[in-house]
Amino acid sequence: MTTQMPRGPRIFQPGDSRMLPAEELPSEGEGAEDATSGETAADRGSSSAMISLMRLRRVGWGTILLSALGGLFSIGISIWITNFVADLFARSGWLGYLAVTLAGIAGLAAIVIIFREFLGFFRLARIASIRLSAQMALDAGDKKQAEQTTRQLEALFLARGDVRSGIKNMARHRREVLEARELLILGERELMQPLDREARRMISASVGRVALITAVSPSAIIDVVFVAIENLAMLRRLATLYGGRPGGLGSLKLARLVLGHIALTGGVALGEDVIQQLVGHGLTAKLSTRLGEGVINGAFTGRIGISAVDLCRPLPFIEAERPKLRNFIAELRRSQPADGSVSSSGAGSANGER
Repeated sequence: MTTQMPRGPRIFQPGDSRMLPAEELPSEGEGAEDATSGETAADRGSSSAMISLMRLRRVGWGTILLSALGGLFSIGISIWITNFVADLFARSGWLGYLAVTLAGIAGLAAIVIIFREFLGFFRLARIASIRLSAQMALDAGDKKQAEQTTRQLEALFLARGDVRSGIKNMARHRREVLEARELLILGERELMQPLDREARRMISASVGRVALITAVSPSAIIDVVFVAIENLAMLRRLATLYGGRPGGLGSLKLARLVLGHIALTGGVALGEDVIQQLVGHGLTAKLSTRLGEGVINGAFTGRIGISAVDLCRPLPFIEAERPKLRNFIAELRRSQPADGSVSSSGAGSANGER
């Protein structure tokens, strides 16, 4: 007679599929693969983007050329400033000293900007390191690595007041958790869920702004400029929310990684969600052309925001639900007037101005 070792305590929520009896679980052939294939693709895209964020790229000839031209340009500017200051000293002493002071202030500002850019890259790399460490601990079931990852996560948000209670709960319940996965779930529940709610609010606000401006804008150029600025601002806000806070160059690199993540996880992927929300509910007959363009641009902004959350979040999605594009589109649809009178008149006036 064999004896089975008792299992340790585990954290679960009501409705967790792992707690269901075996006969109530869906079989592997009944859509289990469909339910997880999207998450696997997203996790794979996030991991590859995180690795590309951490590693040092090989220097190519194009980079060498741009660096050399930038060095020559900097030398030329320095020589011009030196000659200009010497000219001012020859004209009047106080003008020369004023020019030297202004040049010193400009140089100090440039050093601070460069330092902030490097600090922003360091923050993004730190989040990427925590994310990869959590994924490895989750895959290997390594409790020690999970413990180290959660402590790094607490140190990342130590000065944040919005997760202070979560840090206290982590310290209170840490010793009660025996498995790596459950410890990471505890960290996700206590530290990530408040930030996830705020991230959803940020994405929803950006989606609404992009849809509104696209619907009432009199020019396509204004649409393009506003959408680009709003998307970059949303990326920076999301990265700051999760502890990244990148600079200007860091935001551009994050935007490039987000576009690469979208490509890795199946393109823009607007088709299924947009068709379900627009065609499935018969909205194409109710919305004007301009308002329809606003919904499409808003959906694209929502897709960018979801990918940004995948990249900027220090922990992978374990128990929490990943944001879905259809939810933002449905919220955008509910914010539109039922009869479409206001939106149609606004769109008509915009078309008339064109």
